[in-house]
Parts: sequence; C-alpha cells; structure tokens
Amino acid sequence: MQLQAKYVILGLLYKQPMSGYEMKKRFEEHFSFFFDASYGSVYPSLAKLEQEGCITKQTVLQEGRPNKFTYEITQQGREQFNDYLKSPLGTDSTRSDLCMRLYFGEFTDEQTIVDWLERGMQANLEQLETLEKLKNQYVSQMSAAQRICISIGIEHHRARYDSIRQGLEQIRQMDPIKKEETR
Repeated sequence: MQLQAKYVILGLLYKQPMSGYEMKKRFEEHFSFFFDASYGSVYPSLAKLEQEGCITKQTVLQEGRPNKFTYEITQQGREQFNDYLKSPLGTDSTRSDLCMRLYFGEFTDEQTIVDWLERGMQANLEQLETLEKLKNQYVSQMSAAQRICISIGIEHHRARYDSIRQGLEQIRQMDPIKKEETR
C-alpha cells in the first residue's frame, strides 16, 4: 500500500483522539521531514475517513470561540491502519529541485550553479539542525522506532550537506580550461 495522508491520520488517532488542528501541527512540525503532503490534505482525509467509518467526530463546545472537533479511530480504522502496517514497504522517493537543476546545469553559468549549491547546503544544514533539536527535545518520549526514524532523517540531511559541499569544492577547484570543456 502506498503511504497516504489517511494512514498518517489513522496512526495519530491510534495513539489518542486529536483535533484537526493538532494533526495539522504534526504534519507541519514532524512529518514534513519525511512525508510529502501538506496539512491541507488533513481535512479532506478526515472527511473521507469519517465517511468510510474509520473515525468518528465529536463536537467540543467552547465559549467565546468556535466549536472544536475531535476525532477518534474506530475498530474499522484500526483494522485499516494495521493492514497498512502489514503491507509490503513501498519504494521511497526523493524529489530534489536542486538535483534536477544540477542535471541541466550545463545550460547555465558557473555562478548560478555555485549559488544553487550554497543554497542547497544551507537548506540541508537548517533541516539537519532542526531534526537534531527535535531529537534532543523529544528523545525521552520517543519509541525506539521513532528514534531510528529521526536518525535516518538526520543522516540523510548530513549526507546531502556533505555531498553538496564536496560538489561545491570540486567546482571551485576546477581550472578554467576544464570548466570550459565541460560546457
């Protein structure tokens, strides 16, 4: 089974009932590092899961504020989530604007490529620092599997940072004649 927002939502609700807003925050703060879906997919997925009988919605009345909806997983939702967990692993995909641009880098100038690489290094360094901060902040609350997950993310961004840095060094060390030959 392909990873979809609905399985992430079912997994969150398997742990505890949550509001849509709480789920949206998890999508933004935790899952954005390894799951390519926007929080905008949360509410349509919730509606569909409720329609399918996988979750129920309760209204929490609030004074002076709009009512809040909390969601809870049903037995059918637990079964669907467990089926997902038991299904064969899908292939991870990597989408990289930097790599796509580098692939066609022969059609631009060296300074543009250097700029891309520098921005790529910075972006991966920021992601790496954020993940390390999250790991340090939540490590005592994480399961062993969650610690492995965040470690994979940390090593992924560390490796990307190192590879980009090495590529940048290669470009900077090329002599002008070889640079022209590669064009």
